[in-house]
Parts: sequence; C-alpha cells; structure tokens
Amino acid sequence: MTRLSELGPPKGVTVHRPPGSIRNSDLYRCETCGQVVDCKDIRQVMWHQFQDEHEPLELDS
Repeated sequence: MTRLSELGPPKGVTVHRPPGSIRNSDLYRCETCGQVVDCKDIRQVMWHQFQDEHEPLELDS
C-alpha cells in the first residue's frame, strides 16, 4: 500500500468535482476502490483518477 507522504508535499489546486462527489463538499468517493478522496489534495486526486486499478491510499495519521 502506498502512503500519502510518499507522494510528496501537498500542493494547492482548483477543485473540479468529479462524478460521485458529495454535494457542497470537497470530497468524493472513488469508484474504483471506494475510498473518500479530498479534492483539495492533488496527490489524492492523482492517485485515484489516473490509475485504472488501485488499492486505497494509506493516509498519514
């Protein structure tokens, strides 16, 4: 499992909510692995949007 910290430091992004997003929220549920993704963290978005098959990302505590 890949840890969030292994993907580098967070970067600011403009949020474009994908299908499955939670109304009035910066979160959505990944259709592939079911993990809730924070759209404000580009590392999470890249992990979930640009890999066809993947496991949930291990978030740092």
